[in-house]
Amino acid sequence: MSTPLDPSYVATAVVVAAAVACYRLGVSPAVRALARHPTPLAVGAAVAVIAPLTLRTSPLPGPLRWFVVFLIALLTWRGVTSDYDVTEPIGPQRRDKLLLLLLAIASCLWAPALLAWIAVYCGKLRGWQHHAMMPVRLLKAYLAWFLVTAVIAQPSSDSTAGLVLVLGCVSLSHYVKPVWSKARLGPRPWSWAWHNRTHYLVASAYSWGWARFLPSRTVSRLLRRAGVIDRPVNVLTMVVEAAGLVAFLDRRLLIAILVATAIFNLVVAIASGILFWENVAANIGLATAVALLPGTAFGWPAALVALAVILLSTADLLWQPWHLGWWDAPFTARVHWQVETASGARRGLYNDYMCPYEREFGRVEGYFLTDEPVLHGHLGIVWDRRLRDLLVQADGDPDGLHALKQSYGRPHRDEERSIEHVAFLTTMFTRLNAGTRKSPLPRWLRHLKAPGGQLYRWGDLPAYRGEEPVRRITVRYVERCYLPRTGAFVTLADRVVREIDLSAPMTDQENTSCARSSSTAAPTSESC
Repeated sequence: MSTPLDPSYVATAVVVAAAVACYRLGVSPAVRALARHPTPLAVGAAVAVIAPLTLRTSPLPGPLRWFVVFLIALLTWRGVTSDYDVTEPIGPQRRDKLLLLLLAIASCLWAPALLAWIAVYCGKLRGWQHHAMMPVRLLKAYLAWFLVTAVIAQPSSDSTAGLVLVLGCVSLSHYVKPVWSKARLGPRPWSWAWHNRTHYLVASAYSWGWARFLPSRTVSRLLRRAGVIDRPVNVLTMVVEAAGLVAFLDRRLLIAILVATAIFNLVVAIASGILFWENVAANIGLATAVALLPGTAFGWPAALVALAVILLSTADLLWQPWHLGWWDAPFTARVHWQVETASGARRGLYNDYMCPYEREFGRVEGYFLTDEPVLHGHLGIVWDRRLRDLLVQADGDPDGLHALKQSYGRPHRDEERSIEHVAFLTTMFTRLNAGTRKSPLPRWLRHLKAPGGQLYRWGDLPAYRGEEPVRRITVRYVERCYLPRTGAFVTLADRVVREIDLSAPMTDQENTSCARSSSTAAPTSESC
């Protein structure tokens, strides 16, 4: 497991330090600026600045080269196959998708083109969102490494070891940061592992819209059994997330940890409907590439370098992984969308149909439409253990929950956003009713669309799939609670907060006005 310190480790540490500095001070600000203003002149100028560096060969072993190509192809698939925002002109969106595809091909052959690819993906195609952050950061780290090694011209073995270290740190920091957040939730580092009732997350996901094809009695029986393994599951979760701190002691250990994180993400998806498929694919790809490389980046000196990089990223000094630490609660309040079709059929409008905004419509979008104080975040999560305990003690009592909402809740009512949201939905479905094409794929290829990350595609009504024109949209506020004492799911509130009648035809002037409003109402990706 240990390796004597020699000059090669010093050289590798220099490559890692230079690469992460280039990432933080060069690549990341450039991507952020170009994603916000992706004009052809700005993107072309940025690529031209780094293009001369390709005159010096930057060594990239075959397995890592194929890993980079795999990541580019993976995210290009997502960007190219996501639906159009039909409230905006389709032509420019089609051109952006074609541009992304062409830049992907160019990036696989010529590294500087990757800067333009990232700018288009993160900017025009809204790719900089939570579930794709880690793979995009891996590509940004590769680009930073490419620039550094093209300048300092390190020996092949040192530069390869440096790239493996940087890529591994980028991936594993996205798990170390959450375990650090969990360790800070309670008075002791193990408070979350000992006191969180993780099976409440399964109950809340079911209430939210995940796996509603299962009868509630079946889910209740599963939850009763799952409750007894909360603590072992919590401990195992923290172990897997923290394992990245020692991953570089041995090549086999790094491979095992990367595979473990992929399995962990799949378990999360089964339990909660939150699918980090991009992370799963990236970590399996990285594990495969590392397995095919000689073990040059491992031992205690490499582990110390990796530890420093991961801790700096956890402190938000390099890149900023999300915290992802909370207490799970059994109470959820969510806004739901339903439609009435031309034939009078009622259907549920679920987040997958709202692509390219499936993430936003799968989370907490719509709270600004209601006056109700909101107690929690996505899937009923809270950040105060006392509030979690009070929600459990309320046991679904409306009066008790009302008192908690008055004490702990926060209303999100925003009339301006409500008007814009109605305009967005009105424009979207008016244009869909008129035959505007929603998917860039022909009907016979729709099954090739990249999967979403928020799998809340079920509810009280059958899903709307565009089979008929829509004449009315109904927005409802619904409160549901899982009662741990009895194992029952109860609906505490279900009321209409907004109805949108699409039966009256819109004038050209109204349609233009709504389109202008909807462009500001449409959810946007996080800052890159």
